[in-house]
Amino acid sequence: MLLRLCEKQGADLDRFLSDIQGHAAKEDFEKLRSIVGKIMGNGHYEAFEAIAHDVPELTPVWMKQS
Repeated sequence: MLLRLCEKQGADLDRFLSDIQGHAAKEDFEKLRSIVGKIMGNGHYEAFEAIAHDVPELTPVWMKQS
């Protein structure tokens, strides 16, 4: 359940960036993109790694491809 929640939040953050990309100034968008990257890199990805380590069958497909 935690894995699915993290995936949903990641998709929501990605959608947020897509939605504002054409409406925000380039500099503002790059700042927001950096913030989202930090959220995903420092929070979600570590959760994905922990889950994949402890329960390999729950490893997301996109992690197996990298």
